[in-house]
Amino acid sequence: MQYRHQEAHQQALRHELELHREELQAQNDNLLLFQQELALSQRSYQELFDSAPIGYFSLDPQACVVELNLTAARLLGRPRDLFPGRSLLSHVHPLSRTAVTEHLRQVFSGLEGAAQVRMLRHDETSFEAHFQSSPERDGAGRVVRCRTAMLDLSERLLQERALERTSRAYQVQAACNHALLHTGGEESLFAEICRIIVEKGEFALAWVGLVEEGAGQPIRPVAVHGEHADFVRGLNLSWGERRSGQGPSGRAVRLRQPVVCGHIADDPVFGSLRREAARRGLCSCISLPLLAEGRCLGVLGIYAREVGVFDADEEQLLMELANQLAFGLLALRTRAAHGAALEQVQKLAYFDALTGLPNRSMFLERLEQALALARREDRSMGLLFLDLDRFKDINDTLGHEGGDELLKAVAARLRGCVRQSDTVARLGGDEFVIILHSVHDQSQVEPVAKKVLDSFSQPFLINGREVYSSTSIGIALHPSDGADVDTLIRHADAAMYTAKAEGRQIYRFFSPEMNRRIQAKLLLEQHLRLAWTRGEISLHYQPQLDLKTGAVVGVEALVRWHSPVLGAVDPERFIPLAEETGMILPLGEWVLRQACRQVGSWHRAGYSGLRLAVNIAARQFRQPDFIDRVDAILAETEFDHTRLVLEMTESTVMEETEEAIMTLTDLKVRGIGLSLDDFGTGYSSLNHLRSFPIDQIKIDRSFLSDLQSPFGQAAIIEAMIAMAHSLGLRVIAEGVEDKAQVDFLMARHCDEVQGFFWAHPLKAEDLPALLRADYLPFPETALH
Repeated sequence: MQYRHQEAHQQALRHELELHREELQAQNDNLLLFQQELALSQRSYQELFDSAPIGYFSLDPQACVVELNLTAARLLGRPRDLFPGRSLLSHVHPLSRTAVTEHLRQVFSGLEGAAQVRMLRHDETSFEAHFQSSPERDGAGRVVRCRTAMLDLSERLLQERALERTSRAYQVQAACNHALLHTGGEESLFAEICRIIVEKGEFALAWVGLVEEGAGQPIRPVAVHGEHADFVRGLNLSWGERRSGQGPSGRAVRLRQPVVCGHIADDPVFGSLRREAARRGLCSCISLPLLAEGRCLGVLGIYAREVGVFDADEEQLLMELANQLAFGLLALRTRAAHGAALEQVQKLAYFDALTGLPNRSMFLERLEQALALARREDRSMGLLFLDLDRFKDINDTLGHEGGDELLKAVAARLRGCVRQSDTVARLGGDEFVIILHSVHDQSQVEPVAKKVLDSFSQPFLINGREVYSSTSIGIALHPSDGADVDTLIRHADAAMYTAKAEGRQIYRFFSPEMNRRIQAKLLLEQHLRLAWTRGEISLHYQPQLDLKTGAVVGVEALVRWHSPVLGAVDPERFIPLAEETGMILPLGEWVLRQACRQVGSWHRAGYSGLRLAVNIAARQFRQPDFIDRVDAILAETEFDHTRLVLEMTESTVMEETEEAIMTLTDLKVRGIGLSLDDFGTGYSSLNHLRSFPIDQIKIDRSFLSDLQSPFGQAAIIEAMIAMAHSLGLRVIAEGVEDKAQVDFLMARHCDEVQGFFWAHPLKAEDLPALLRADYLPFPETALH
């Protein structure tokens, strides 16, 4: 008996030992799986870290590099494996080392910081960079590293400097226009022009020379301003073919076009004068011929202290200035015909330089006169407000020069559509107006509008190319649509925008209904502001399904507004208004915060795999502190950032592309999903898709609305899905409403869908029923 008891006890011990062994094996298997997942995650992070468009690196307290990505190494011009353990200060320009040292001291004291510094590449060239740094602490809270993002500012600074130069050129042009109108004689005019160019344009030297006939064909300097005036006065200048005429001034006169020396020290045009110019710090110059009535009267020379100053835009502006100076000179020389000369000088202030039409100032004067005449004669008058359709696209295609030629051609056609007594004016850009004097009623105005539209049916010949353009016209009549200048212009403008909204290439008369729409828009804005404080805004959630499994994998948060006065207001009405008025900023933050709280509660209830998609408006995305706001909301709501997907339209990320990529990358490294909304309706390209660190595209509902369309809608969707998958992106289609659309998308391997076929956007309390595993709200055959 005792033996049997011992045997049973030993058997129990062996069984318990076997259980422990199996449990230990399971723990080892789990540990191996965790290690594999960790290695995969680390590889993914490293790939993302290296492919980021911004340089990232970590430094120890001695400013030695601990880690850096490929972008940072590429910016500094050396292989990455040569950096670890070496001081970053060797790649900092001597003039910036003190600033970098102070920046690092601040970070290692526990503070975040930013600095703009000059860095050195391995080949000794330098570039401006922006540092954004934060401290990295150990378990005891001590700062052990400095983490820094480094952005190359070279391109941005070049753009800023070009913009600054162009702005100065505009200021110079405006001041010179004033001098042309108010300066009495040639000598004082030239002296004032040179002074303005040097002082307002911040150039080193400016001079004017007059062309003389006779032996030697000399160019005689008559005015010079700047610290090196003696340099010009000592020159022997000619516009002939001799050696003295081979410099930039002689060539400008002879060729009758601007001559630019971007780097005097390297330009053979300057010949033996290069060394002397360099000694005086004169690095670049432009020589502009003074052309008037087919003759070259002289030359305007401008010198700068920097190389490469005179780009194409500034050259054009300065040539316009030279043309105006030539005209002023000619006007002064024909003093005997003072009346005609004065009229031409005043034309600079009252007529558009490009088209020759009256400008805004002249238009306002003539409109006031037309109104006064109409009141006296108790007659009507008409105002047509025109805007070229899609002129920006045409201008981008043709270039600024081609765009200017188109505007001049449009002006000529408009003049041919009206009576000699009527006024055609250019307000600026691609906006034109027509004043129709002394008309009886609408019946006399409508034929003119039709004639204008018909005139655009024929192509414009621009630089040898046939270019088609169209216009939208808004019409207001006096006295029915306005008794004063401001009201008449405002109503004609409103009618023009109505014409654009209704399809372009049409005309529309102002009507009380338009006014009512304007008033309705103002009323809607008032109610929307009140809705915010009254809590009338709510969120609905539309399920997003995996097409392979039929499971609900995410929800899109959609904002809804139910007003006790207006009823349910369509988002297509109030969302654009919120964007226009700026209310989209607080509204967008509220949506993100509320949605994170709600979906977070579903996560805690057991649906932890559920994604949340939230739309981000363009004005939100472009806020300088957008990333900080998203971080703050995620921290406040304790929402899992890896379950958040931010949706942005193509147009949002396409503007200011470099900054957009930086923002998207910062979101990406946080684990936040990124989706390109309304894909196909904007102007993305394959190249842009490769540049943006997005995770998925959302096909716009408009492509699914008619798969049988003869315009290749089905082929476009198929191409979108294939392109996205080739780039490693997921595809979700919105607006799925019938079985045929589902079958089509499944056959093309679309990943996810959302739409009325399965569910309308639901209130928060109605959604959990769809998330239960035993609930089947969708058609049984939907995915079969």
